[in-house]
Amino acid sequence: MDKGILGDFHYLGNHYAKLPFEIAYAADYDPYAVKIYNANFSHQAEIKDVRDIVAGELPEHDILLGGFPCQSFSIVAQNPPRLGYKDEKGTLFFEMVKVLKEKKPRFFIAENVKGLLSANQKQAFPMIIREFEQAGYHIHFKLLNASEFGVPQKRERVFIVGFRDDEDFFKFQFPETLPEKIPLKYALDEQANHDEK
Repeated sequence: MDKGILGDFHYLGNHYAKLPFEIAYAADYDPYAVKIYNANFSHQAEIKDVRDIVAGELPEHDILLGGFPCQSFSIVAQNPPRLGYKDEKGTLFFEMVKVLKEKKPRFFIAENVKGLLSANQKQAFPMIIREFEQAGYHIHFKLLNASEFGVPQKRERVFIVGFRDDEDFFKFQFPETLPEKIPLKYALDEQANHDEK
């Protein structure tokens, strides 16, 4: 799970530096994810299990951005079957809740797979929303498909956005979808396109 802001694409690394914010902290338990992140961002992430992060020791931040593990909620998980919050990984969103309660950032964004909406006979998602609300946040959520927002990939994800302040909550709207989808060929490396000719 990301703490602070964690990304993993060279494209994002080039553009984050131009945006009006700075990354306060980033971590992932996967050393390969951290290696890719650190190669593309000036702020270095650390290899750390989210359960070992002490919320009170994190730097102050306005935004918490996290993606808790999806394997427990994914409809692709058949062997073993998806267990939702009955699986150890399915409870890691509580680590995000701990940070929200301790650090009280202005808002947070969490994302997960579409299967989150139906996991545990549709009981997991309302329970997760309740936990975020009990941490002091007003919640918006929506299922979005990356292909409708300029990404050349059909990738449905549930986005949960929480605000501490009522005014911010009422002003927020999810972005409008783009009128045209971007074909995969535009995302491929120029050299790969050239070699193909």
